[in-house]
Amino acid sequence: MTAQLDSSTGQMGLMGCEFVDVASRTPEVPHGIQLDAVPVDAEQVRALPGDHMQRLLPPPRTVLMNAYTAGDTSWLRIDSTYPEQMRQRLALLATRRAWVVDRLDSEAVLLAETELRDRVVQWLTTEHPRAFTQQGDHVTCHLTGVVVDVGPHGAQPMVAVAALATEDFLLMLPAEADAQGQVSYRLMSGALLFPNGWSLRSCFDRPDPGPLDEQRRAQWEQDRQLSRDRARLGRSTREIHQGAVPQYEAHLATSVDRAFHAMRPERVVWRRNWGPHLSPRLFRHADALDVVPPMTSERLLEQGFIRSEHQTLVKLPRTAAIAFGLKTYLWPMRDMLADPDVRSALDVAAQRTWPETREYMQGRHEVLMALLSTPTQAR
Repeated sequence: MTAQLDSSTGQMGLMGCEFVDVASRTPEVPHGIQLDAVPVDAEQVRALPGDHMQRLLPPPRTVLMNAYTAGDTSWLRIDSTYPEQMRQRLALLATRRAWVVDRLDSEAVLLAETELRDRVVQWLTTEHPRAFTQQGDHVTCHLTGVVVDVGPHGAQPMVAVAALATEDFLLMLPAEADAQGQVSYRLMSGALLFPNGWSLRSCFDRPDPGPLDEQRRAQWEQDRQLSRDRARLGRSTREIHQGAVPQYEAHLATSVDRAFHAMRPERVVWRRNWGPHLSPRLFRHADALDVVPPMTSERLLEQGFIRSEHQTLVKLPRTAAIAFGLKTYLWPMRDMLADPDVRSALDVAAQRTWPETREYMQGRHEVLMALLSTPTQAR
């Protein structure tokens, strides 16, 4: 695991996903995390359930909240994507920690972070007791060989969460109330290692080109503002989605905060989003986006993916914070089209996409529909 932190640009992971460039940055393993502390249990790794594209079944609407049935312990996902995604997460924690873990400092935030960490540890050690074991303050993951110190002087809570779970987590804390007493929620902390074009905080670090080249300076100003616009830390739920997710304003904005306030701590709800992409990277920070060519049906078929987030929402009982989890999958488009059931589900899901979402996808939805309408034999 330690040697893998020095992977250079272009290394391909188990999923065929290009890894983030870490070659120019000196790895610094976060405090409280030990790499290669125990041997990896290869038998358990081989026995992990597959990354099934059938997760797309039945086809959901893009915006849909679902509650797990009573007694269902589903929350975090431990499957065949876990070892490779954790390899990337540990490398990001060692090379870009300030980019992927951030917070607004307050006692309330720390309490919520600690509560989330403890819940994650309890869930992992209870639901997967062979893969995750705890002795005192030390949690061992036998799938990666990593040991995380979750004690009061160990790893920062959100760093510990990021080193144990492949879900990204955003913590929404109750904030101000309006004149009607309706409480709003704000993003106050997060471990966001696999963002898709946004960030917790702007990390724009390109030097100012100066006033002599007006065109370059104007582009620099535009890029810097775009970086700031894509940063979400400290924003309310409405501010986070405003202008970026049109179906949110049209269908959910007036009810989300009310739903957050009414959520019961024992209830876990989930939704799934998805969309066609040409980028093979999981780490797509707003200030480190890879350049991809224009999407065409041919490119989508040959080198494209469906990027899907399995999202969960759970209310933490002590702090009333909402923990928003995001487990990201990248499914190769060619593989999806080769499976008749998955291809059919994708076709139905594409047909049912909200009109606002189709517009937001800026032509990518039309490319997908064109590909799906091509006869199988033509591909």
